Amino acid sequence: MASITLKNIYKKYDHDVTAVEDLNLEIQDKEFIVLVGPSGCGKTTTLRMVAGLEEITQGELYIENRKVNDVAPKDRDIAMVFQNYALYPHMTVYDNMAFGLKIRKMSKEEINDRVINAAKILGIEEYLKRKPRALSGGQRQRVAIGRAIVRDPKVFLMDEPLSNLDAKLRNEMRTEILKLHKRLNTTFIYVTHDQTEAMTLGDRIVIMKDGVVNQVDTPQNVYENPSNVFVAGFIGTPQMNFFEAELSCEDDNYFIIFNGHTINLSKEYVEKFKSKNIKSQPITLGVRPECISITDKLQDSYEINVDVSELMGNEMLIHSRINDNKIVIRSETRYDIKTDHKINISFKWDKIHMFNKETGINLEM
Repeated sequence: MASITLKNIYKKYDHDVTAVEDLNLEIQDKEFIVLVGPSGCGKTTTLRMVAGLEEITQGELYIENRKVNDVAPKDRDIAMVFQNYALYPHMTVYDNMAFGLKIRKMSKEEINDRVINAAKILGIEEYLKRKPRALSGGQRQRVAIGRAIVRDPKVFLMDEPLSNLDAKLRNEMRTEILKLHKRLNTTFIYVTHDQTEAMTLGDRIVIMKDGVVNQVDTPQNVYENPSNVFVAGFIGTPQMNFFEAELSCEDDNYFIIFNGHTINLSKEYVEKFKSKNIKSQPITLGVRPECISITDKLQDSYEINVDVSELMGNEMLIHSRINDNKIVIRSETRYDIKTDHKINISFKWDKIHMFNKETGINLEM
């Protein structure tokens, strides 16, 4: 098993394109880490540097306290599962899984034991004599994972392994990958652009944008305490609602001025802002869809016109606007609300987030 340390890692192309910038990350032994972010954020490049498939421009990479910057991929004791499976079409499933072991010149008995054991773990024993073209997408993915398992590596690297599968199969395979991690009890680094995968799989998640790490934390902490506007908007479905507002400080008290209303903040917010000497300033106000309630007409409520209402089975999503800002409300109560209905809503003011308008940084952190 292995811990992994990335110190001040940079990846630059042609000296003017920086794909990864000053990345620092400590991955614990047996941890499941997920790198998540939009396309082009540097997550796959980071994974390939760990694998040795991309050269590190600057910085140091350690696997189990051993510096591996100049160590060949085959000598790093890692296994990688690719997005496109990368199976040999002319070989059977058995031979695909056994190929890397044959290259290592292992005995036939040990190869057979490892392949059969991996096939049992993944439930693909009956497919061992088939060729990849005779398998479904999910079965091919299991074979690609099996080819990694037989090597018994210290670290598993997975590059968007479920992106080619349909939604139902992705859900099933997420569960299987979690079971696999617990069974193998080794270190996993998983790359995805799907924040649902990140939230459900990772012990911790690493949110990247433009080659820079924006936050590293447990999924729950990232959801409840996003470090900035980007993280707040990227994590969560539907995404967080954002509004322009003013944070005002008078006589050691803090309140928000929003859409003609003045909202006094809770004692918890006041004490936190006083300790950080936060000044009056324009802010970006963030409110998650589930932190908005449909209510009677109250003093601090807002009347909105319903653009679209979506019944999602056990919940309802209501799309509308406040001034020029789009807003989505998630309600567990299935009201009889239709397009063009007028409703009143109120915010759960103890659940809001406030971000510096210029920097996007969460004022509470």
